[in-house]
Amino acid sequence: MTRFLVLITAVSGATFWIACGGSQSTLKPTPRVQDQQAADAGREAEERAEAERKAREEAERAAREAEERARAEAEARAARTFSNVYFDYDRFNIRDDQKPALASHAEKLKANSDFKVTVEGHCDERGTIEYNLALGQKRADSTRSFLVRAGVEAGRLTTVSYGKERPADPGHDESAWGKNRRAEFKVTEPALP
Repeated sequence: MTRFLVLITAVSGATFWIACGGSQSTLKPTPRVQDQQAADAGREAEERAEAERKAREEAERAAREAEERARAEAEARAARTFSNVYFDYDRFNIRDDQKPALASHAEKLKANSDFKVTVEGHCDERGTIEYNLALGQKRADSTRSFLVRAGVEAGRLTTVSYGKERPADPGHDESAWGKNRRAEFKVTEPALP
């Protein structure tokens, strides 16, 4: 009987040991869990793709807006940029080769009715201060008259003479003097409210 008990105990222990201590198998997810994980991964991938698409669209929109702003600023600068008009020695009449530039200036001013312009008359260094101030004023007035005849409101144009006091080129030869006999344009716009 003792043997019987020992045998039963040994068999029970072996069975218990095999049941508990044997190799453990890893639990494999059920097909339903795998399907859920795949669905979650797919949803996350779609959300990432959507976020990336939105980020690309936002970057493209920002780039377009920046490009449009840059173009508008360039156009505004161009509208306010006027080339100088040059004169012959001791003359204030508008030269034929300068008339197309002045006509272009008139068109810009008519297209931008809020601009006001000061026409500055300048001379080369030859002559007295008084003579050059008077000649510079005649050059500014002649330029203003051309613009008014071209359709620009006279009230938007003012004139000033600087004579020989503000040379564009400080040289003392015909090349420098030719650059200094000019009318310059300073554009102002009304202050924004």
